Amino acid sequence: MVTDMMSLAQFQDELRRIARFDLSEPIANPLSAAVQKITDNPALGQARLLGRLLKALPCQRGEFRRADASAFDMATLRLVIALMNAACTGKYTHVEWLEAITAADAATSR
Repeated sequence: MVTDMMSLAQFQDELRRIARFDLSEPIANPLSAAVQKITDNPALGQARLLGRLLKALPCQRGEFRRADASAFDMATLRLVIALMNAACTGKYTHVEWLEAITAADAATSR
């Protein structure tokens, strides 16, 4: 039986599957780009979902709906993949993640 909910790991696998043919250049600073995307359009569904993912990645915990995997346009999906890669490689410190989460939360709570 297919469930509607996915763990963070399952969600990341699905996002990577969707983006597997994207050969674009990697995004230089995905954490900053993610915060900017959220700040630019805080009410947009993609921005809210990006914010949830931003919160889930540093602690590697979270649940997402299966439909969320297809909610990103290609540019945002590219950003999401870069953000996931940054989390996997430890590109940012925990403090940098927390600062980004705080900035994103501030943008969405206005």
